[in-house]
Amino acid sequence: MRKKYFRVFLLVIAVAVVLAVGSNAALAQCAMCKAVLENSADSAEATKGMNLAALVLLFPPVTLFSGLFYAIYRFRNIQGGKERKF
Repeated sequence: MRKKYFRVFLLVIAVAVVLAVGSNAALAQCAMCKAVLENSADSAEATKGMNLAALVLLFPPVTLFSGLFYAIYRFRNIQGGKERKF
């Protein structure tokens, strides 16, 4: 049973790595941010900074939701105070 979960985990990690490595640069700014960045003197450096800022702002919600879903998944079958072992 444990081997099955490990395979699923490895598959998810592999898919995430392939998507992260194979993707082109995303145009994730809003229209106003993009207009300001295009008109700036050093637009390449400003764009890199905005992309990093978007990733930094994305990290806390993803971490919180991942922790919440892990806790729900982990404790979904507790009955009568007994925890199911993996």
